[in-house]
Amino acid sequence: MKHLILGSTGFIGAALFRSMRASGLEVVGADIRDSEELPFVRFDPLNPDFASLVSDVNPDVVINCTGAASVPDSFAAPLHDYMLNTIRIAEMLEAIRLCAPKAKFVHFSSAAVYGNPDVSPVAETCKIKPLSPYGWHKYHAENICREYHEIFGIETISLRVFSAFGPGLKKQIFWDIYNKALSSPKLELFGTGYETRDFIYVDDVAKAVMCVVDKASFDGRAVNVANGVASTIRSAATSLISSLGMNKTIEFSGSERLGDPLNWQADIQYLSSLGYTSDFTLEQGLEQVAAWMNQQ
Repeated sequence: MKHLILGSTGFIGAALFRSMRASGLEVVGADIRDSEELPFVRFDPLNPDFASLVSDVNPDVVINCTGAASVPDSFAAPLHDYMLNTIRIAEMLEAIRLCAPKAKFVHFSSAAVYGNPDVSPVAETCKIKPLSPYGWHKYHAENICREYHEIFGIETISLRVFSAFGPGLKKQIFWDIYNKALSSPKLELFGTGYETRDFIYVDDVAKAVMCVVDKASFDGRAVNVANGVASTIRSAATSLISSLGMNKTIEFSGSERLGDPLNWQADIQYLSSLGYTSDFTLEQGLEQVAAWMNQQ
């Protein structure tokens, strides 16, 4: 079975490429940037020809790891975010419909579609109420995946990834903490520190994807990808600082950042039913992140 990873040089795409290759799977990478990982195909970021790419590779599974991944940027440039996170997915699906209609399509969505859930843990059946353009655009893309399954019979699935982290991620909370720690003895972060996230290490994300590809029902559904554990931002920040070997004071401003949810914990019953189990706790993952940061 041949797997085509779109966005194979990105944070999650690169980890998935390595994990699939290490598991003996046949995998082809593709991205807008060059890669030393072979086989690899580069495509135009402004006018990607997904039809030719899919036709040439002839994959059994297409995994989309592309797109914008910044909530603040989606407020500043919502049309650009819509192009990358919604329109591009429609283009990929149309390419599959025309050139490889038997191929399965895995789309990376986001827990941002939930906004602030009414219940916790949040299941895939819970109400959708995004807080940002980014969250809305991810949800629109999920609907396009369902459309292509229900109308054209394309096998699709959307992965609602929660708070993915790991070495190489130069953005979001842990990178922000690291940079602030380098320049000041005191760190000030948004919120109260008691907001919660369901963190998942990037290698566990890759493991989850392989479980999905192997065993999930590709019927247009959405699936939570997380570990089902709620950790406070305060405890996560403290754990990272400790792993970095630093002695810093962490303070919280009390102010909320636009588009940020208050509490996230995933119901992962379906993912677990596919055989997924985590290999990394938050603390173990942050030790890996700290080791990478200390080499920067």
